[in-house]
Amino acid sequence: MEAPVIETKIKWASMLIGAGLLVQLLALLRLHPLAFVLFLVAGCPLVAAGIVLYLLSLVSSPKA
Repeated sequence: MEAPVIETKIKWASMLIGAGLLVQLLALLRLHPLAFVLFLVAGCPLVAAGIVLYLLSLVSSPKA
């Protein structure tokens, strides 16, 4: 049986947020200026994209 569309979107959102948090955690382990750049350039947009996808999946869900 196929999962509903909202569950698939929420699953993708959680994977994006998890990947972003993992990148941020790995960047915090290093004390180097490029680690901060990695934190901002890769980690923050992944988390933000996951949050936006989650909110859009809640708003655009089909009515039952």
